[in-house]
Order: sequence, then structure tokens, then C-alpha cells
Amino acid sequence: MKKKLLIFLLAAGMAVMGAGCGSEQQEDAKGQEAEVSTKAAVESKADQIEYNAQDCVELGKYKGLKVKVTGDFTVTDKQVEDYANTMAQYYAQPTYKDTDKKTVEEGDIVDIDYEGKKDGVAFDGGTAQGYHLTIGSGTFIDGFEDGLIGKKVGETVDLNLTFPEQYQSEELAGQDVVFTVTINKIVEEDKSKEFELTDEFVSSNLGYDNVEAYIADVRQRMESSAEASKESAVQSEVIQKLLKNCKVTLPEGLADARVADFEVILQNHSGDDTSLEDYLSANQNMTLDQFKENMETNLKTELILDAIADAENITLDEEAFEKYVNEQMTQNSITSEDEYYLANGVNVESGKQYAKVRYVCDQALDLVIDNAKITYKKK
Repeated sequence: MKKKLLIFLLAAGMAVMGAGCGSEQQEDAKGQEAEVSTKAAVESKADQIEYNAQDCVELGKYKGLKVKVTGDFTVTDKQVEDYANTMAQYYAQPTYKDTDKKTVEEGDIVDIDYEGKKDGVAFDGGTAQGYHLTIGSGTFIDGFEDGLIGKKVGETVDLNLTFPEQYQSEELAGQDVVFTVTINKIVEEDKSKEFELTDEFVSSNLGYDNVEAYIADVRQRMESSAEASKESAVQSEVIQKLLKNCKVTLPEGLADARVADFEVILQNHSGDDTSLEDYLSANQNMTLDQFKENMETNLKTELILDAIADAENITLDEEAFEKYVNEQMTQNSITSEDEYYLANGVNVESGKQYAKVRYVCDQALDLVIDNAKITYKKK
């Protein structure tokens, strides 16, 4: 089966979100069992609505669809080279050249040696030589950079400072310290030197043996991304064709019930009582009405694919389904099947049933795509 997961719109985002929050809440096996047991008591509103997809769908043409997909999904050598260089430069240290300037001012880049001491004893992480500091950048604690303004090259100064109360190191938080700083020189960034991707650079900064290995990995990632984009574009166009060709009558109350279930899933995995409406507004820039509208479209798609699966005698292969679940768990860093199912339903059983429906729908979508006549047009 092709690697695609037909989780309709926000279901994918919520599944990933649920995986992270769920793992934090369940500290040990005993606690996990209690958590799962509690959630299993919640009933799915969607599951309480009885219907058959075949009764809700009047299938139109779904084989031999003519589909036009717009987009460029090729990866050129130049794109790989440009992207590899761009990403590598994030790890490249700037080069500097000396200036004749002698007095430190705001905005200057100073080359300094410094040593920080607390109660006369040097503390970890408080010492460096040849450090390049931009005055006014706020890189160091309050008073450090301001304390160098007006000082001369070659001068050594003691800065009596206090670490913030909320500093990350408990040992230093709120503590008085002394930084002894020597100003070696004032420099400026040398932009005349072009970045060069070398074996030494990728080995030291990126963890690859050589440039060839780095470029090969970048190419593989870019081609995988392009293929995923291509599959997504094909799926989208095929689904639009199916929605146009097939007539669907949604079971009464199903969309509202599915939205209500999503609210429960959200609260199960967020650890608080955040409403679905607030979550959508803050994280998806979407209103509840827009979400419901999308849900109705997704349900129609689900019913069409379910009906196609029935018409084509596509049934659930339990062994293949288990493999599919394991792949999804690995991709989303989910450690248990119950956790995975709870990311897809209000309880374990409901989530498992919904995952099975999605899996069969994926099979049906594969069949439609395999039988479609697809043409590609570059933008």
C-alpha cells in the first residue's frame, strides 16, 4: 500500500498533538491503565448514530477518472545544490576582520576574553577567549554589554553584575558575580569571503562524512518531500472529482456528533478544558462553523470511499492493518496502540474502529487513483 494516511483535515494534527500530551500524562504502566480505563468510559456520539454508507451514497463514475494536477514535483540538481548550501550556512560561523577603532560603542562587535567568578571562584560556562560579542544584542545578562561601552581596546574591566532571579541555572539565579573582561579588539564581519561547502565543514558541523554524503541526503529528503506533495495533490484532485460525481446524503446529526467527539478528543489530550472553538481560533485560524463545514465535506468523502470499498469488495486485512498502525505509531512517536487509538477517538474501541474505517477508505482511494488517468501540468 502507498504511504498515505487519509486522516481528514484536522484529524492528523490532533493525532500528533494527542501523542505528545498523552505520553506526558501517563507516567507509568499502572497510571496508563487508569487513564485508558477512565477514557474508555466516555461514549462516542458519532458511534451512536447508525447508518450504512451504501444507503447514503449514490455512486457515480469512480474508475477511469480524468484528473489534471497542477504543480512541479521534480527536483533538479540546482535546487538540491542551492538548498544544501542554504541550510549549511545556518551552521556556518561568520568571519571577521580587524578595524582600527579603539573605543567601544553601541552596535560594535568586540573580540573579548572573559572570566566570571562567584565568591571568587570561576563558575562553569562563565569563561571564554576570543568571543565575538555584538554590543546591544542582549546576548549577555543586563549590565555586561553596557559595561563595555566607552572602554578602550586593550583595557581590562571588572563588571559587578547580578544574574536574573529566573535564570536557567539554579546555582547562579539571583547571584552576584564578577566578570573580568579584556577587550582584545573591535572587528567587523567580513562579507567578502563566500561560503564554501567542504568535507571538513559538513563533518564538523552537520555530522556527515563528506559533502557527497550530505548532498545525497538532501536530495533524498527533497525527493521524498516532492513525492509526498505529488501524492497529496493527486488525492485532493481525485477526491474533488468523487465529490462532484457522487451524490451523498449525510445521516442526520452525524456532523454535529463528530464535531462533539473532536472536542472530547481535544480535552482528553490537552490536559485541560480548552474548548474546540478556542483551540481552532488559536491554532488553526478557523471558526467552529468553518470546522463543521470541513467536517461535512470530509464525512461525504469518507462515505463515498466506504461505498466504493463495499462495491469493490475491499475488506479489512487485519495483518496489514496492524502493520499500518505500527508505521503510524513510529512516525508520530507513539509508544502504545491504546495511545494511538485514543488520538483518533473518544475511547480506545471507538478510536480503533475509526482507524479501521480510515484504513479501508485508504484502500478504496488507492484503487480509484490507480485507475485514474492523471495528467500533470507545471505551474
